[in-house]
Amino acid sequence: MQVDKKTLAVLAQRGWQAGAGLITLFCIARYLSPAEQGYYYTFASLAGLQALLDMGLSTILVQQAAHEFAELNWLPHGAVVGENVGRYLALTRKALCWYAVSGLLFLLAYPAGLYFFGNRPQELDLAWQQPWLILVISTAVSLTLLPVLALVEGSGKVVEVYSLRLVQGIVGAIAIWFTLLEGGGLYAVAMMPASAALIALVWALFRYPKLWASALFRTTGDFAWWRELWPMQWRLGISWLCGYFLTQMHTPLLFQTQNAVVAGQMGVTMTVCNMLGLLSLAWMTSRIPVLAKAAGQQEWDLLDNEFSKGFKRSLAVFVMGAMFFVLIRYAADYTAYGVRFLPFWETVVLIGAILFAHISGLLAIYLRAHRKEPFLWLSLSGALLTVSGSVWLAPIWGSAGIVSVLLAVNVGFGFPTSLLMWVMLRKKWHATI
Repeated sequence: MQVDKKTLAVLAQRGWQAGAGLITLFCIARYLSPAEQGYYYTFASLAGLQALLDMGLSTILVQQAAHEFAELNWLPHGAVVGENVGRYLALTRKALCWYAVSGLLFLLAYPAGLYFFGNRPQELDLAWQQPWLILVISTAVSLTLLPVLALVEGSGKVVEVYSLRLVQGIVGAIAIWFTLLEGGGLYAVAMMPASAALIALVWALFRYPKLWASALFRTTGDFAWWRELWPMQWRLGISWLCGYFLTQMHTPLLFQTQNAVVAGQMGVTMTVCNMLGLLSLAWMTSRIPVLAKAAGQQEWDLLDNEFSKGFKRSLAVFVMGAMFFVLIRYAADYTAYGVRFLPFWETVVLIGAILFAHISGLLAIYLRAHRKEPFLWLSLSGALLTVSGSVWLAPIWGSAGIVSVLLAVNVGFGFPTSLLMWVMLRKKWHATI
């Protein structure tokens, strides 16, 4: 495994996220009851609806900033100089405004959550209203600050941004552990977004004050958002929303159709699978600015070479991590913590489903580097199949029905279709662009 400086920064952040996540899982199992665990992960899954307001824009901003910053340079305190600097500053201003409105809209999740959790028989007597309120507010603030990191990362400062995310992860994880240790219960679920928001705000104000001041008050250029970004944004937004239904909807669904205990089992098992995906994506995530720049300049050999290296290493890490998790899950059945996960064979099926979804995601990164979103209808179709199948089978078979649907959709539809699209579009675009 060759690791360059950028990949090392991403890997450090993702590695901490995975390692700290395992400690968090242990703390949740130690200090929360099985039903409280279900509430914890259902809270987290519903907070993931911020993807509806993000609409994939954070990913697009990284790629767009990479294109806009090609002829620009940084000066101290976040000042930007170079040809067409006005476009970059205009992009920054409009992104900040978009996410400010998104953060305000996300606050509506609070009354929606009151209805969701209050419109069913309580399985235990616990005060969940205040933790839910704090989670919604902290997630809204964190959402507002998303473009700050994306725009700087796209300029090429991958190491700095992922070092910041590492600090956010460390502080957030420690805050979660301390809250659980001190008996804070469900308040722990809000510690990560709250810590991330505070650290990002301090970093942006002290590290790049001139960038935000110039973008908000002294912008002279213009950026045609609706013409240049929106056509891809709404497509990627639908894809991201579909991704939510493919990975996050199952815990709330089981919470409603089964009980909080089963929801907690799905939540903790899916969390480990998602951590595997995040960790293995480090070898590809660090290359996104390079891929976007190579595609923009039609350097196809560089694009293919960087993608090939990232793809092979990402896939290898996922497979090795999955094998390790399967062994750990098997051993857990001989301890008191085995009941906190899905049954063993359901766990194996879920890992297989996430593996094929991971491969499809890697192929999507390559195609999106061309500033296009060809996976819209694929994502929408996959989400509709998953949602309809899960809603049908969850009340009957519970978690077994959901993991079966995920495996069938990802292996039988998502992976072969995405591979076929990758082969055809790569040949078409590289021949005509």
